[in-house]
Amino acid sequence: MDIKLPSPGKTSAEDLKRLAGLSARMLQKIRDEMLEPFPRKEAPLISSTRLQELCAIDRLRFSRVLKKGELPQGLQPRPGGMRHFTLEEAMQWVRAELKPKQRKGKGKVIAVANFKGGVTKTTMSTLLGQGLALRRGRRVCHIDLDPQGSATTLYGINPHAEISAGQTIMPLIEAFSMGKPFNMKELPLETYWPNLDLIPSSTELFNAEFMLPARAVRDADMGKLQREVRAEIAALRQQLAMVSGGPINPEYTQAVANGLSKIQDMVPEANKAQTHFEKVLSDGLEQLKDDYDYIILDTAPTLSYLTINAIFASDGVVVPVVPDVLSFASMVQFWQLFSDLVTGMESRGEEHVKEFDFLEILVTRMSQKDAPRLVSTWIREVYGSRVMPIEIPETELARNSNMRFSTVYDLGGSDTSAETLRRIRIPCDSMVDYIDDKVSADW
Repeated sequence: MDIKLPSPGKTSAEDLKRLAGLSARMLQKIRDEMLEPFPRKEAPLISSTRLQELCAIDRLRFSRVLKKGELPQGLQPRPGGMRHFTLEEAMQWVRAELKPKQRKGKGKVIAVANFKGGVTKTTMSTLLGQGLALRRGRRVCHIDLDPQGSATTLYGINPHAEISAGQTIMPLIEAFSMGKPFNMKELPLETYWPNLDLIPSSTELFNAEFMLPARAVRDADMGKLQREVRAEIAALRQQLAMVSGGPINPEYTQAVANGLSKIQDMVPEANKAQTHFEKVLSDGLEQLKDDYDYIILDTAPTLSYLTINAIFASDGVVVPVVPDVLSFASMVQFWQLFSDLVTGMESRGEEHVKEFDFLEILVTRMSQKDAPRLVSTWIREVYGSRVMPIEIPETELARNSNMRFSTVYDLGGSDTSAETLRRIRIPCDSMVDYIDDKVSADW
């Protein structure tokens, strides 16, 4: 896989194409090796011990429910052995035993956003989607808005080789660009995780950064042209009225007047309403809110037009932050840009200024070293109650799971000891429950 450059220190466009091809093939090779012997990820099985934790019941209650036979019995390889349940079966138990509050009204949109990379946005958004489906039996749609497609990769899908532009949200952007409607219900794909659908990403999403503002500029130019044409027609009519009583043939005058009327009818009234490119996703997601309890938006680590759309489409925002000095410093810029986006609506005289149901800061990749603990203290001192009372620890197991295109929720008993896995999973469970409790309190 060596790359031969034409001369030392020089790299041509052809070399860049070869680099792209080599990296794509390597990613596909790694993915295939990680997912062997299956071409796609498979959902983990849930042990009876884990199921009791999910349902908040003890072993005695579990045994009684099993004997009733009203809920799935799971698979027990031998008498007296550990039972295992599929995710679908576990979700049936959760609904029956935990009885989570049912949604009233439309589903909620949650953006996981930070303009800095490396803060585990993708991992947290995926864990949130998986956890809401498993722990609360929610219907979730996860939308990957990052052209790099990291969230899509966590579902065992190679976004560069397996996903076309038509499977991403690009059709919605293209429809907006052409001023046409689009049916968003065509996009969500079923995943290996029950109750969790995905609208994947691909590098084609980079085109959205050009198409979204282009429509707004084009509409502004068209409005100017419409006003100028109508003004010229009005001036011609005035001139025609001045000469209509002269020697010009009346029939000719009438014909010209009729022609001007037809031209004016062909030019529609200028659209007085502004074209809001930042609300394209928000308008499109309205079609999905009856089908899903939650729509989770994974954003790119930049202030892109897609990220702006995600912010304006969201009811709540989760901001992951790593407890190091550089990340803490970058939060100043994040809040300033965030504020500028929202207050910009006020300056344009918007009738409905954007408000969020909640905005939560989540400390991730937390370690027990002195420096991270100090920065974590700063974060809580500055942001107070907006910081979740939960910290996601940095562990070797979590790092290794990402290398295998997996999350903590994908891991089973064969990957590590049950106790180790439980300790790592507890803060993730707490994060999921915290968000669902906050949202469902209004249902």
